[in-house]
Amino acid sequence: MSVEGASERLEAAARERGLLWPVGSAERLARYLAEVVRVSQEINLTAAKTLEQAVEVLGVPSLALGRAVPAEPAPRLVIDLGSGNGMPGVVAALAWPTSWVLLIERRAKKARAIQACTAAVGITNVEALPIDGRELLRERPKMRSAAQVVLARGVGTLAEVARIALPWLARGGRLVQWKGAELEPAERRAGELVARRAELKLQHDVVFDPPRPGPGRLVIYRR
Repeated sequence: MSVEGASERLEAAARERGLLWPVGSAERLARYLAEVVRVSQEINLTAAKTLEQAVEVLGVPSLALGRAVPAEPAPRLVIDLGSGNGMPGVVAALAWPTSWVLLIERRAKKARAIQACTAAVGITNVEALPIDGRELLRERPKMRSAAQVVLARGVGTLAEVARIALPWLARGGRLVQWKGAELEPAERRAGELVARRAELKLQHDVVFDPPRPGPGRLVIYRR
């Protein structure tokens, strides 16, 4: 798949998922994913071996963000917990170019690689911070109650992520977690217990169905 073909696929998927983003964002995301695949030959950012795989496994599911957070007003601060390969935080950075997006990745080598990939394609409103999320407020105390959106994909259980992210969420902020289509009842109950104690309100789940790796859902809490 060429970058042009990847861009067309991502643009169509964004429309299907209600993601409103500036003209040219799909092409920039395609180039970013191509960089991730290239860099992964030396640093393991993704198991995807081709741009086509990266588009379907990393890019398309992340575009479900359009169903979870209103396009306006743009959040001032977005935090992506356990960013790994930059997804879905890079999608947020492209959707809201006036926002600041903090990519939390505890492995310094990966954080540097993510930052290099974003710089290579001109995405400038992101920072990849090499830190464990549980240590963020010690490093950046101004992040307390500052984020309008916190994202987490493939990181821990609902309850674990909520405990880490709660101190960062501003009033009215959204915590959006990417989960599998079939969510274990025990995980749901544990997440709801943490949410109630923290006065987080569970919003309706968003179920999406990309071709690969299969259907999934977004679990959304609001403060």
